[in-house]
Amino acid sequence: MEEIPTLYPTEQEFENPIDYLSNPHIKRLGIRYGMIKVIPPGDFRPPLSIDVENFTFQPRIQNLENLDLVNRCRLFFMKQLNNFSRSTGHTPKSILKAPYTVVKYEDPAYQSEKRSAKVYFYDVFVELIKDKQTPTDTSQSSGRKLKFRDISQIKEDRTLWRTISKKFNVPASSLKQIFEKYIASYYIFLHSLNEKVHTALHNDQYPKSLLSDDEDDEDDFDLGPDSDSGSDSDEDDEACVVCQNSEDPKRTILCDSCDKPFHIYCLTPSLERVPPGDWICNTCIVGNGYYGFTQDTHDYSLREFQRYCKHQNSKLLLERELSIDDLEKIFWNLVTNDHRNALTTVKYGADIHNELPGQITGFPTREFIPKDLNENELKSYFKYCDHPMNLTNLPMVRNSLLPLFERNISGMTIPWIYVGSVFSTFCWHMEDQYTLSANYQHEGDPKIWYSIPESGCAKFNDLLNDLSPDLFVKQPDLLHQLVTLISPYDPHFKKFGIPVYKAIQNANEYIITFPKCYHAGFNTGYNFNEAVNFTIDFWLPYGFGAIADYKSTQKPCVFDMFDLMINVLDKYNQNTLSFNDAFARQCYSSLIVFYNTELRRIRRIQAIVSRTNLLTVDSDPDDEDEEYDVFCSQCKTICSMAFVLHERNEPKLARTKKRHKRNNLSVKQWNEVSTTYGNLSVLCPQDFLKKLQNSNSRVEEEWCVNDELYLTKSLEDIDSLIRQVGVKLDK
Repeated sequence: MEEIPTLYPTEQEFENPIDYLSNPHIKRLGIRYGMIKVIPPGDFRPPLSIDVENFTFQPRIQNLENLDLVNRCRLFFMKQLNNFSRSTGHTPKSILKAPYTVVKYEDPAYQSEKRSAKVYFYDVFVELIKDKQTPTDTSQSSGRKLKFRDISQIKEDRTLWRTISKKFNVPASSLKQIFEKYIASYYIFLHSLNEKVHTALHNDQYPKSLLSDDEDDEDDFDLGPDSDSGSDSDEDDEACVVCQNSEDPKRTILCDSCDKPFHIYCLTPSLERVPPGDWICNTCIVGNGYYGFTQDTHDYSLREFQRYCKHQNSKLLLERELSIDDLEKIFWNLVTNDHRNALTTVKYGADIHNELPGQITGFPTREFIPKDLNENELKSYFKYCDHPMNLTNLPMVRNSLLPLFERNISGMTIPWIYVGSVFSTFCWHMEDQYTLSANYQHEGDPKIWYSIPESGCAKFNDLLNDLSPDLFVKQPDLLHQLVTLISPYDPHFKKFGIPVYKAIQNANEYIITFPKCYHAGFNTGYNFNEAVNFTIDFWLPYGFGAIADYKSTQKPCVFDMFDLMINVLDKYNQNTLSFNDAFARQCYSSLIVFYNTELRRIRRIQAIVSRTNLLTVDSDPDDEDEEYDVFCSQCKTICSMAFVLHERNEPKLARTKKRHKRNNLSVKQWNEVSTTYGNLSVLCPQDFLKKLQNSNSRVEEEWCVNDELYLTKSLEDIDSLIRQVGVKLDK
């Protein structure tokens, strides 16, 4: 596999990272490969400045075999089949012990020779539900629905079975027998739900995976007599998943798969009484596709984690000295092979964002100065404190856009720390809002990276949807969750024409990811890294593109592009913007398009609803958990200019009381409105108008009689800014 380019900037270039990375030649390399490796000038070697005595973290626990997309889907499907069998009262004999069956048959080319093949139930199911006419881009996932043909059509479709037979190299008759014996009844159940399969899932705030890691033996490593690896478990939430109410326990039923509580009258269809025997909720039968990491309960120090890493190396590598190629083969073999009876468990100190001095970053800072530094060492230390490639400084250096938000964004403008062990992994993902990222390795064993540049993203999305079309309907934001792997050496990459590249990162090296680059990788042993996001002027179109992509997958944006444009133009208007006129004009054009589109929607809404309010929220600079943006309850997009508080008809007295309280709501409280009050929702102008258009049962006035429009910004102020900037640009 081709490796990404390695760049060696001069000391002067390294002092101006944004200008250096904006160089057309380097920009072309970054876009072509998705990533570049940067090796600092020879004398740049910042000391690891971490408060070793007090720095602790709880690593996440990773079961490698469950991270592989196909492995996980196969295991999910087996659990779903078993839950369906339990719910229909089938005998224990019908409970599957493996996600496949072995077929024995005669090879037509050699009549006397017996052959056998392992056929996975999920693989057969996927071939039956694929819709060749449906776009497979994950950005369209939330708009797609699962469609199931009538079972008689499935059974009689000879072309379909010939195609599957050719793909699996198994006789069509054997595959039909597998379908009828193991899958047909479940398929009929899903068909009975018709296009409501994707809506049969319960909207659970704390979903549980069908592959719960709670039952797995995490590790046999002894932390020593002084360690405290236990913690008090939280009490189970007894509130009904549907109505969030814990009252009426006598009419509450627990799912025998996920242990979640439901009122029998909240179910669809409702039940008259608690049934005898096993009862399984729809989410556990249909499958929600959710998977998440378990967090270790023990707080590791760096020394403890290094001892754990040494133990893992001896356990998994048998203390052998292996090449990178050998390590890659072992890692991807563990991930892609179905070792359900012997899961490989590793631990990864990922996304560590401690807040005390000496624990935020491994780079030197003025807030934490190690003891016993002499005068020369102290002088060098302060030099690193102020260096632009110190990741605490990079997001805010000259010509970066993130300082224009005038607030810190954890994980983006403030670095996160990553402490790796052998085979601990980071799964396929893009950076938030397609920003660039810088990852620096302070010390330790190499980290292996893989990149799919922007040119391969659509094909990669096609591949993932081809392998698991149902999963991306249930989990449209799956690739934002960082829990899914597929080997870049998989033959499907070549079949789908997906470009993929590799990088080997060592200590004192940076990996820079460019906008809209999928990347994944793993650690070859103990290492200490940190990462942060930053922006360059050519990132701007990617930032706007992320809004539409996130909306389709219901992933909330991290920051508001509309706010960014206003801040850019405001500084340009005050002659305090460091960017050139061309960049200001680009921002101006983007703002005009967005503003005019949203303004048309607002004017239409104002003609319908009776009340318009200007939202005024006091911010608290000392509140670290403060929220700045109001999100749409439906599509999760930021309501940049306005939102509608939509509610069902209710008595006038109750409306007046609630309206009085709304004037004092914080942004965080606005974002909790739809979860706190079941009859209320916050809708962005676009989604409100869509709902209005679909409300065929009532006239407009009746449907939105209680609704109110809230402006999050003054339209007059925006109009004034646009006019002033327009005049300045014309000059």
